[in-house]
Amino acid sequence: MIAVFLFLSAGSSFGQWAVYDDKLMKEVENINNVRKQEVDKLKDFEKLERLDVDFASLTSLTDEDKKKFVGTLQDCGDDKANPAHYQACAGLRNLRLQTLKQSQSVLLVLDERRKSIDKLIENARNNTNQESGIMQRYHFELQGLQAQMQADALKLQILMDGYRQREQAYAMQMNEARRASDRGALDTASGRQRNKAVPFVAPSLFN
Repeated sequence: MIAVFLFLSAGSSFGQWAVYDDKLMKEVENINNVRKQEVDKLKDFEKLERLDVDFASLTSLTDEDKKKFVGTLQDCGDDKANPAHYQACAGLRNLRLQTLKQSQSVLLVLDERRKSIDKLIENARNNTNQESGIMQRYHFELQGLQAQMQADALKLQILMDGYRQREQAYAMQMNEARRASDRGALDTASGRQRNKAVPFVAPSLFN
């Protein structure tokens, strides 16, 4: 009788441990289930023009793009009379229009990225099955999104500051070109003074 009792007790214990083992395996699976991917690759910006391009002959800026932001035709004078001034004027004009175009594009991309983050947060809140592994994946992807957006924000800040410096350079070139063609010296052939030189004034576009 005692042997039978011990046998039944052992069988009951083994059955109980089997149930615990099954629950434990399910919990371990929930913890380690990080395979679920919720966010696709971040939407990229369109090509952003470098600071060293020749904006006077920019090919990525179409006539249709220009019409979106300004309703008048380019008027930079005669490119034969003063080529340096003409190139600086055209470059400055295209640079400003390209900045507007790229800023609009960046806003649309940031809106798409915001939607991706909102979707990730919503999915995390709806994870009511207490699947901790999936929550780890949510957390990892959210950190990745934040890191990428911080890097892009720094890139855009440096680029936009560079565009402002490039504007100043174009303005300086226009002033120097005017001074070169308007010397203010005596014209000995005609016996009269030439037009006085245009005084150099430091650009104050962003003061």
